[in-house]
Amino acid sequence: MLHSSARVAILALALLGALPARAAQVYYTVENLGGNRWLYAYQLDVFRYSTGYGFSVFFDPERYAALSTAAPAPGPDWTALVVQPDLGLGADGFYDAEALYDDSTRLAVFRVSFDWLGAGSPGDQPFEVREPSPSFAVVESGTTIAPEPTALAQHALIAVSVAALAARGRSRC
Repeated sequence: MLHSSARVAILALALLGALPARAAQVYYTVENLGGNRWLYAYQLDVFRYSTGYGFSVFFDPERYAALSTAAPAPGPDWTALVVQPDLGLGADGFYDAEALYDDSTRLAVFRVSFDWLGAGSPGDQPFEVREPSPSFAVVESGTTIAPEPTALAQHALIAVSVAALAARGRSRC
């Protein structure tokens, strides 16, 4: 008979193996903070971030203004900043995050608040994943996506499984 921690580990590995291979993805949720002030929360999937790698999410100057990093910060593994969109120049603003360490956690949540100038509610945005300095070459690009419930359930189950294994390992000492 397998111990419950062994069953959890087997289940977590089976779920990881069942996930399809795909490019880097940036998931988002969006929340109205009142009036035209909104908040995006981004979470990463799949891409393995090493020191100096980063990603940028772009903000159209005709739809976004007054970008600001929002608390809480993404954590000690990352540094983040915003650059304002410039309607006069037609230049996108962007939220940029860079990994400070190898294997920076993908469980980090990246938040940016902004004024929404568009109709309805904000949606997806273009993003890029880039190499470290000095090249800063784009290695992947795409569009942010709202997570599907099945993906959220898979990620939650994996996170709970890993946490359970870690707790079980600590309790044996």
